[in-house]
Amino acid sequence: MNVDQQIQFENQGFVHLPGVIDPGLVSRVKRAFDAAAERYAGSAEGQAYFDIPEILDADDSFVDLVDLPTVIPALVSAVGPDLQLNHTHARVFPPGRTFTAPWHSDLADVIGIDLAHSPHFFVKVHFYFEDLTRDQGCLAFLPGTHRLPQAHPRPQIDPAGDSPAIAKIVPKAGDAVLFNTHVLHMALDNTSSRPRKSLIYAYSHYWLKNYANAVPRDVDRLATTPLRRQLFGLEDGAGSYFDQRYDGRLEAPAYSSFRLAGGRILRHLRRSTAAVRH
Repeated sequence: MNVDQQIQFENQGFVHLPGVIDPGLVSRVKRAFDAAAERYAGSAEGQAYFDIPEILDADDSFVDLVDLPTVIPALVSAVGPDLQLNHTHARVFPPGRTFTAPWHSDLADVIGIDLAHSPHFFVKVHFYFEDLTRDQGCLAFLPGTHRLPQAHPRPQIDPAGDSPAIAKIVPKAGDAVLFNTHVLHMALDNTSSRPRKSLIYAYSHYWLKNYANAVPRDVDRLATTPLRRQLFGLEDGAGSYFDQRYDGRLEAPAYSSFRLAGGRILRHLRRSTAAVRH
């Protein structure tokens, strides 16, 4: 993020990052997303929205977004160098009323942390590979509300109105929106004739337990850099969970087959015992 974007994120709780996805990757992601959505849409017919499960396993293009070089600096600024991918959603929101609660924090039920004074705890990135129109279920925010205490009453602001307290993002293909998930936000009604499609990747600290859908099954092939290994929650060296730091290394490390096999065993155990909420 540049200085202006950093100030916006710190004070408003969100930032719009235009054109951060290369057009070639936008095309790959769109093709793969539409193919995956078509396979799954039949079982989700009639729902207010649906998420394509295990999206990182659907196509390598989705993994390429995890450590997008144009977004990683913003993520490190927003969370810190101990960055880790926490969970993923590949979401299709058909035309209709919103499925989200009005002006909600994603962290309302989190205990043990003072969210109003922890602006670098948890963020989400919405990646877009199609242009949206203003009536297509866009994200909207109440800027600055991430600094309100958790017990603060939820504002009664009509999302369909023209209140100056509302900031609405209308992204283009290739854009991303990064936000503190404690800032009050919602998806507006989709009154268009087209579904809203987006990829939602959540990031937090390495020491926070991640979801199984944040780690691709073929992680040994895909975790080709120290950064990717950290983002997928793989342990390197003898450092503790609190000592993991991304230091800008991008080269592919050399790992022994014994170490990789051990990692596969640990990940298998994690997958077999994890209780994942969708």
